[in-house]
Amino acid sequence: MLGTWFEMGGPVMWALLGAWAVVAGTCLDRALYWLGAALRQPLLRLNSLARREGPERARRAFEEELLRARRGLDRIDSVSQIATSLGLFGTVLGIARAFFGRGGEAGVDPEVLGSSLATALFTTIAGLAVFLVGQLALALLQELESAWIERARRILGPEILP
Repeated sequence: MLGTWFEMGGPVMWALLGAWAVVAGTCLDRALYWLGAALRQPLLRLNSLARREGPERARRAFEEELLRARRGLDRIDSVSQIATSLGLFGTVLGIARAFFGRGGEAGVDPEVLGSSLATALFTTIAGLAVFLVGQLALALLQELESAWIERARRILGPEILP
């Protein structure tokens, strides 16, 4: 079934598959980061660091951890938005193929029309699917980050995180 979708969606589907791989891979990477953070509990380490070496060192370590937490979020956003454009590009290609598939001859072959409209629809659906999954994952990851920052403020206190 998936092969049929790719065949019907045309060559743009391969670019969309690449976009999906980037978005899914980055989401998996971020999920593994947060799982690792839950296991290693960096806020406890930062609290201990603040007591041993002072608030400035703990603040720098927090900023480094925050950069690690944010790694890849821009990629998810960009690639998922590009996927929407790729889907739209496939739509335009499919429609153009429907109208110009016969070299400008009068009349439209129903088989060419159906195939071309399938290309248009499948690329649109695939592009939107990548976009929606990417944006949903991005929103969840950003919410997780915000909650983590609020928790850090409670644990570390205003002298470290104003």
